[in-house]
Amino acid sequence: MTCLDTDFMIDLMRRRPFAERKLENLTAEGDKLTTTPLNASELYKGAYNSSRPIEEANKVRRLLDTLDILEFSTAASETFGKLSIEFQRKGNDIGDFDLMIASIALTHGETLLTKNTKHFSKVPGLAVEGY
Repeated sequence: MTCLDTDFMIDLMRRRPFAERKLENLTAEGDKLTTTPLNASELYKGAYNSSRPIEEANKVRRLLDTLDILEFSTAASETFGKLSIEFQRKGNDIGDFDLMIASIALTHGETLLTKNTKHFSKVPGLAVEGY
């Protein structure tokens, strides 16, 4: 199972060939595709900040309708709390929003597909795949 990060979904909506090829490869392999409520929120924020908010929000909605949205459960919340303190103590911060995304993917045992592999690879145990 692969959890799609915001940057990948933006590239898909912009019809970037490399993102479309990656999506074709994932679906050909029968991979179940997911994302998090936080990624969905980032997409909607971008849509409503655009010059065509209704059209962009509809694109986001159509994309999200094809994905399973992972739950931000109490287990993911605990993972976030633990990792947040570990990062704080090491002085190695990736930001709360991204750490929540990582915590959700980690808790659900999903690989996170992102352009930002260097950033997310700091999260212990999180499987990260670049594209």
